[in-house]
Amino acid sequence: MHWQNWIKVIGIILLAWILSTVNWEQTIQALVYLDPVYMIGYFGCFVVMIFVRTLRLRLALTRLDHPLFLKDCYVAVLEPAFMGSVTPGRLGEFTRVGYIQAHGVPMQEAISLVLLERLIDMCILFVLGAGGMIYILAPVPYRLSSGLVVAIGLLLCLGAIRGYDFIPQILQKHLSWMLHWEPSSWARHRQAIATSFNVVMKRTATPIFLFGLVNISLLFSQVFLLAKAFSFKADYLVVIFAYAVSTLIGLLPISVGGLGTREATYIMIMGREGIMKEQALLFSLLDGFIFGVLMLLILLIPVWAARLFPSFFKGNKG
Repeated sequence: MHWQNWIKVIGIILLAWILSTVNWEQTIQALVYLDPVYMIGYFGCFVVMIFVRTLRLRLALTRLDHPLFLKDCYVAVLEPAFMGSVTPGRLGEFTRVGYIQAHGVPMQEAISLVLLERLIDMCILFVLGAGGMIYILAPVPYRLSSGLVVAIGLLLCLGAIRGYDFIPQILQKHLSWMLHWEPSSWARHRQAIATSFNVVMKRTATPIFLFGLVNISLLFSQVFLLAKAFSFKADYLVVIFAYAVSTLIGLLPISVGGLGTREATYIMIMGREGIMKEQALLFSLLDGFIFGVLMLLILLIPVWAARLFPSFFKGNKG
């Protein structure tokens, strides 16, 4: 096994160490006393979020003149999301490329679209994570500046999207010297991907960004509702921003699905608010892994059942 594979074990080792230090009686007690009303709202937000991501993919493909049925977009969102939850660095989400390519989308456009979705979501998360770090670490009188950082960051992201036509020109002007060292076998593939990415960017980036804002708002709503279910006596903005920061750290390819690194970040940030380690650990595991995988499995049951028993579903349809 190469060292790149061994490094992914770091998160699991960290998680095992955290699990060995918690009081399991307090952890189970925190689980038992979760407020069911807020939990219903939490799961409701999850379902709406999947629907929003499905609509985003369908709209993007329609703008690329490759409209897919809503059910196909639904599967293209759910199955890669499930794979992304159980693979290192959430790279499993890139299986969406193969799915939409199998439904008639050219490979270059499929790669470009999935990559663009990932980049825009990462930019939004990075901006919110930066604002979150300011809110969490800055003295109380300066916490409001975090909102200004978030607003400016999101406006810059939107400005970069709207002014994208100038970016390739600037890069080509200042970085063209790098292409002298490019292997000739790469040039054709690079040009094809670049051309495809430009088309995808111009046609779909703005709606992907706007839907991304709705998506992150639903994620923050989930975090808020779960925090209410735990009855945390804390600043809920700290808990919400802890999600953004821990998710960014969890994307590092040193664990499976962010396990370990995410929990350590939650424990560190929530501990500043007086939240017990056991509660922070349980919060992170439930929101970051257990509930997500469980809900994806539930939502995928009709899809897998239709594949296993196609004649039954066709018969009922008829």
